[in-house]
Amino acid sequence: MDEREKIACEICNPDVIRYFYLDKTAREVLSCLDAMKLTISESQDDVPFNAQVKGYLAAKDERGDPWIIKPVANDDEMLYHRACTLAYLLDHATGTLAAPTCAVLINGKKFRVTKVVQHSVQISSYNYLESPFIDILRADLINRWIYFDEDRNPNNYLVITNPKNRPFLVAIDYDKADMMSETMKITGLPEKFGWLRAEKTRFLTLLRPEHFEGVPIGVFEARLNAFASIKSDDLTAMAQEAFSSYCEDPNVIASKVVSNILRRREYVEGYFRSMFKTAENTVSITNDSDYSAFGKSFLDMHKNK
Repeated sequence: MDEREKIACEICNPDVIRYFYLDKTAREVLSCLDAMKLTISESQDDVPFNAQVKGYLAAKDERGDPWIIKPVANDDEMLYHRACTLAYLLDHATGTLAAPTCAVLINGKKFRVTKVVQHSVQISSYNYLESPFIDILRADLINRWIYFDEDRNPNNYLVITNPKNRPFLVAIDYDKADMMSETMKITGLPEKFGWLRAEKTRFLTLLRPEHFEGVPIGVFEARLNAFASIKSDDLTAMAQEAFSSYCEDPNVIASKVVSNILRRREYVEGYFRSMFKTAENTVSITNDSDYSAFGKSFLDMHKNK
C-alpha cells in the first residue's frame, strides 16, 4: 500500500476519496483532469472570498463539483501552470492531501483551475504547532523544497475533517512553484538544520528551523520514501503528457523538468538524512511556548528570516 492509498484509508470517507481522486494514481488523475468538462457558472457563490479578490471565477464539472478558475494570459503562462500541475500530482503521489489543480482549455480558452475544498477552514483557526498538524507540516517541507515553492503561508493550507471528526490538512495553491529552475534556489545550512532561500519576501513553511530540533528521521521517512519510489520513467511519461500540446517540443521540456525534480529529490533526501537521526539517537526538544498559538505570531516568527 502506497502513501496515497494509506491516506485514503485514514480518511475512510468514499465521498472525500472520490472528491480528491485518492482512488486514482497521479497519471490517472492527470488524464481525468484533461478530459474534464468544466462549465463556467454565472453565480460566484462557490468562489471563496480570497479567490474572488484575485479574479477567480466559478465553474462546475460534470459531477457538479465546484471549481475556481482564472484566465491564463498567454502560452508561456499556460506552460508554467502545466508545470505547476506536476507539483500537485507529486503531492498526490506521495500521499499529501491536496486540492486538485491543473491548467486546461474551456471552450478553447486557457484557464488555470482548482477544485474548491468544501467544508474546510484555514489552518490559522488551529494551533498548528501542536499534533497532528506540526508533523504534517514538517514532512510537507520536503515537498515545498523539491518544488522550490516559496509561498507557503497560512492561506495555503485548509483543514477538513472525516466522519470521526479527525482533521486532515489540505495543501492548496501551486502558483509560486518553480519546476523549471536548473539552479538550487533553496539550500540547506551545513552546521545545523535550516535553509537559505532565493526569495526572501515569501515563506517556505509555516515553521521555523527551531521547530525541527529534536525531531527523529521517522517523521520524514514515509515522505522521503514516497518520493524515492517514483520511478524516473514514470515521472517522464507523466511530464510528457502534461506538456503535450502546450509547447513545441514537450519531450524537451519534460526532460528538463524531470531532471530538475530528480536532482532536487536527491539533494533534499541526502540533506534530511544527514541532519535527522533515529528516535533512539535523538534528544526531544519541546517547542518554545512563545510560539504555541497562531494569532499574529506567523509574521513575528519569520520577521528575521
